[in-house]
Order: sequence, then C-alpha cells, then structure tokens
Amino acid sequence: MEGLLYCTLNIFCLAILGTILGRILRSSDKRVSQVTYSWFIISSIILCSSDLLWGIIDFSYQWQFSEAIDFAVNSIYHVFTIVVSYLWFLYAESEQESRTISTKIGWGISMIPLIMDVVLILSSYKFDSVFRISESGEYERGQLYVLHILICFFYIIFTSIKAFVRSFRKDNYMRKDKLRSIASFCVFPLISGVLQVLFIGSPMISAGVTFASLQVYVSSREQLISVDPLTKLNNRTELVRFLDNKMKNRSPGKDLYLFIMDLDYFKKINDKYGHIEGDTAITIVADALKIIVRKTNFFVCRYGGDEFVIVGEVKSDFNPGEFREEINRTLKEESEKHGKEYTLHMSVGYFKHNPEIHSVAEFISAADKYLYKQKSDRLLKRSQKEQGEAASEKIEFKADKKSERNVIKKAEKLLTKKEDKII
Repeated sequence: MEGLLYCTLNIFCLAILGTILGRILRSSDKRVSQVTYSWFIISSIILCSSDLLWGIIDFSYQWQFSEAIDFAVNSIYHVFTIVVSYLWFLYAESEQESRTISTKIGWGISMIPLIMDVVLILSSYKFDSVFRISESGEYERGQLYVLHILICFFYIIFTSIKAFVRSFRKDNYMRKDKLRSIASFCVFPLISGVLQVLFIGSPMISAGVTFASLQVYVSSREQLISVDPLTKLNNRTELVRFLDNKMKNRSPGKDLYLFIMDLDYFKKINDKYGHIEGDTAITIVADALKIIVRKTNFFVCRYGGDEFVIVGEVKSDFNPGEFREEINRTLKEESEKHGKEYTLHMSVGYFKHNPEIHSVAEFISAADKYLYKQKSDRLLKRSQKEQGEAASEKIEFKADKKSERNVIKKAEKLLTKKEDKII
C-alpha cells in the first residue's frame, strides 16, 4: 500500500509537469528565460520519473533488480535534484536581469557547486559519499548527503533572497509582483526538503518541486493577462483593477491624479517609416515612462495604441504642469539616445480626483477631455500660425508686384524723355 501511494504521487506530479511543459512548448514566447524554464520543467519530469522508478524498485517484492540498476536510478535522481535547482537559479536570475550569469566568468563560477555535487554523487559508487545500496538492496544515505541537500538549497535560497530584496527597490516597481513570485518559489521546496530529510522514503522533493513549478506557471500566466506584450507595461485591464481599488482606498492627505497621454504624429511615423518603426517608437515611450515612475512609484500602463496612462497619489504641493513637462523632457532624452530621425512628443491631459467622480470610466473621461482640449488648442494655434504666414506671403507678393510695376513705369518715362531729346 505504501509503495502504491508513493508511485501514485509521482505519477500525479508527472501529469502536472507534463501539462505545464505542453503549454510552454505551444507558446510563441522564445525568450532565454522561457527556454530555461522549459528545461527546468523537463529536468523536473526526469527527477519525478527517476523517483517513480526508485519507488517501483524499492517497493517491489516480485522483481529483483541488480545493484547497478539500483545505483543508476538513484544517481539520476540525485543528479537531477541539483540540476533542477541550478536551472531554477538560471531562470530566476534571467528574469531578474541579473549580471551574475550575464558573463562567461559569472556563468562558470555559478556552475562550481553543481559540478562539485555531481562529482560527490557519482563517487558514491565507491565511497558511499551521498548514498549507498546495502547488500540487501536497500537505499541508505551517505555521510555527505546533508552537503548535497545544502548545495541544492543554496541555489534556490540565494536567488530567492535576491529577488525578495529587489522587489522593494523603487526602480523595480514595475516588476514587483514577478520578483515576489520568484522569491516565493523557495517555500515549497524548502518545506518538502526538510520533510524528506526527516521522513526517509517519502517523495516530498518531487511534490515540492511540482507544486512550486505550478505556482510559478500560474503566476506568470496571470502576469501575461495584466501586462502589455510589446512594452511590458501594465495593460488596460490592470489599470481598471488598480484604479478601482485606489479610488476606494485613498491615502489620507494625498491627491489622486490621472495623466492620460498620446504620441503626437504617430500616424506619420507609421506611414513614413513603417509599422515596425512605429512599434519601436512605442517602446521608446514606454522606456521613458518607466524611468519617470521609478522616481515616483506611480502606476503606468499602455492604455491602447499610442495612448498611455499614469496614476499617482501625491502631496498637495505637487505641480502637474511640471510633471507633464518632465514627461516630454525625459522622452526627448530617451529618443535622442536611440538616435532617431524623428522627434517624439506627447500630448498630456490630467485630472485630479474629486468626490464627484464615482467610477473609473468617469475619471479617465475627465482626463481624456483635458487631453483633447489641449490637442485642439495646439492644432488651432498651428492653423492660425500657418494662415498668418500664408497671409504675410500674399502681402509680400503683392508688394513685390506693385514695386515691380513702379520700376517699369519709371523706366518707360526715362526712355520717353531720351527719345524726345534725340528728336
């Protein structure tokens, strides 16, 4: 009965991991971090499969297996325990955009504990360092088994602590939820690892890794639902959720502002340079807005197309006009950094929340009206300027024609006088 439960739990873990892997492989996301995550899931499947085989060998009373097969299955299990830990470390570090593995030296140093542990595991065949198979065919832990577990935990704990600390930094405001999701991964493996050490013969590691993988996968899917795929900013759905919560739970003594903005002459950029360049312009705007919100902890999202929204609670001395100028100043610096032929500029409308605003739609609409009033005023001024220039050119043209006719008349009079004298 015990063996049946052991194998059933592993089969259940394999079913979950297989489902996750199938969905990942069908995804169009081919980022390095996602490829690493898929290898992490594959390694977890091998880990659970070897644990299942070990259960069949250990709890089988009808079949006898050689010591070599027993050792091989246990070696695969222990090797993939550390491989799973290391691949999670690589995935977490890449999601954090860490410099730890961005260089060959850093990547090489990170592999040292992995290599040490694999050597210890394989040396168990002669020295019983991590585990041994007794003469009766039973699995027993070696003297360095605890060191093997500690190396596995080192990778997970190290990157989890780093992610947790980074989630509190202002410049990581946009990635706070993702970083905390990475940090929370260690909970299930740590608990299951302790239980595995305390209760020999329990498949706790497999269960811990599976449930942690499921947690991260679900969290990543939720983030995709609330994140714009092009800019990696929050999307419109997340704006509504955030704004609804913020309007109901205002911070005392602070004003709530909503800024809505769109990119000027975006259609001309698309028409002249193509839609790919248009997407590049959108990402430049997003990068500029990320820089701004890092200083303020404001919420920012892509509302749709070339429209963006920033929401923030501020003190009463906040100047929205200066903030609007800072947006375009930062955007100008960011576009110059990319060396674009065109100049990027945003029209920005804003509105301060008041008791008369009862819904998210009303709040956005109030700021939107201000935005289009600003755009209309700018277009009107431009039209008046162009009409004034056209009228000025017309007057100058008439003046030139008049002076030209006067010169001709004077020349004709002089010629007439000369002709009279000659006669």
